[in-house]
Amino acid sequence: MPIELLKALVTALFIGALVGVERAHHQLDRKEGFAGLRTFVLVAELGAVCAWLSRSLSTASILVAGFAGVAVLVGLAYHAEAVRSGGATGATTEVSALVVYVLGAVAVYDAPLLAVALAIATAALLALKGTLHAAVQRINQVELLATLRLLFASFVVLPLLPNEPVDPLGTLNPFKLWLLVVLISGLSMVGYVAVRVYGAARGTLLTGFFGGLVSSTAVTLTFARQSREPDAPIGALAGATLVAWIVMFLRVIVIVGGLAVAALPSAAAVLGGMGLAALLAGVFALRGAGAWASTAERDLGLKNPFSLRSAVKFAFLFAAVLVASKFAQHKLPGAGLYGISALAGATDVDAVALSVLELVSRGDASIVVVVRALVIAAVANTWVKLGLTLALGDRRLTSRLLPPSLAISVAGATAAALMR
Repeated sequence: MPIELLKALVTALFIGALVGVERAHHQLDRKEGFAGLRTFVLVAELGAVCAWLSRSLSTASILVAGFAGVAVLVGLAYHAEAVRSGGATGATTEVSALVVYVLGAVAVYDAPLLAVALAIATAALLALKGTLHAAVQRINQVELLATLRLLFASFVVLPLLPNEPVDPLGTLNPFKLWLLVVLISGLSMVGYVAVRVYGAARGTLLTGFFGGLVSSTAVTLTFARQSREPDAPIGALAGATLVAWIVMFLRVIVIVGGLAVAALPSAAAVLGGMGLAALLAGVFALRGAGAWASTAERDLGLKNPFSLRSAVKFAFLFAAVLVASKFAQHKLPGAGLYGISALAGATDVDAVALSVLELVSRGDASIVVVVRALVIAAVANTWVKLGLTLALGDRRLTSRLLPPSLAISVAGATAAALMR
C-alpha cells in the first residue's frame, strides 16, 4: 500500500473520530442516538475507500453510490427519530454524517489538510451550539440587516467595481474607494459588537475604549451630555473620553499598517507619541478625580455602524479629499494638502487617513507629507471634540480634557517639525 494512501486513510479515520467524539459527547444524556463515535469513524472510512476505488477505476459512480447509501441510511434514521419523538427532532447529527463521508473522500483526493481543517471547523461548530444560539438571540433585526449589508458590500458589490481610475485626473478608483468603505465599516462593526457584548458589564472606561473603536466623537458627545446630569461622575467621564481619544490614534495606526506599510514606522512613532502624551497629561490632570474607577453602565447610544447612507457619505468624503488633494499637490505642494487635512480632519480623521494613504501608495505624496497631514487632522479633530465638550458638557469636564488636548497639539507639532 503506498504510504500516501495510508496517510490519507489515517486522516479520514481521524476526521471521523474528531466529529464522532463531539457527537457522542452531545448524546451522553440521551438513551438513543443515530450515530456515535464508531459510526462516524466508519462513515469516514467508507468515504475514503469509495474515493480510492473511484479514483483507481476512473469512475465517480462508486463514490456517488456510497454517498447515496449513507444519505438513505441517515434519512431512515431521521424518520425513525422523528416518529419516536413526535416530530421534535433536529437533523444536525445526520447532516454531520454526510459531511464526514465527504471529508473522508476529500482526504484521499490529495487534500488531507483541507479535509482536516474542515473537520475541525465542523466539530467546533457543533460544540458551540449553545454559544451560537445565545449569540443569535442577542442579535436584533437591525443588526442582522446591517451585517448582511456589510457582507453584500464586501463580497457582491466590491468585486463588480472597476479597479482603475475613472476620472480625468486619474484619482478616483471605484474599487479602492469602496474597499476603504468596507475597511472602516468592518472596524466600526468590531467596535460596535464589543460595546454590545462587554460595554454594559465593564463600566465607563471599557465602554469608552470600545466606543472609541466606533467613533471617538460619538463617545465625546455622549459623555459631554451625561456630564450635565446631577451627580455625574465627571472624573470617570473625563477618563473614558480620554481613552476613546487615545483609541482614535491606535485606530489610525492600524489603518496605516493595512494600507501603506512603508509609512507605518513614521506614523506609529508620531501618532503613538501623541497618544502617549495625551495619556500622561490625562493621568496628571485626572489624578485623584476617580477617573480610573469602574462605574455603572453608560449607554453610548451608538447605532449599528454600517448603513448604505454612511457608506455613501464615506465614499463621497474620500473622493472629495482625494480630488482636493490632487489639486493641492499641483497648486500648493504640501501646504494645500495640510489645509484640506485640517478641514476634513475636524469631522473625520479616518477619511483623511484613507485618502492621503491612497496618495502615498500611488507615489503622489511623500511619507513625511502624509504623516504631517495625519498629525494636522488629528489635532484639528481633538480641538473640535474639546469644543463639543465646552458647548454641550459640564465645564469641569472641559477643564480636565484641556491638558491632554494641549499635550496632543504640542507633541504633534514637535514631531511634525522634526520630521525630515
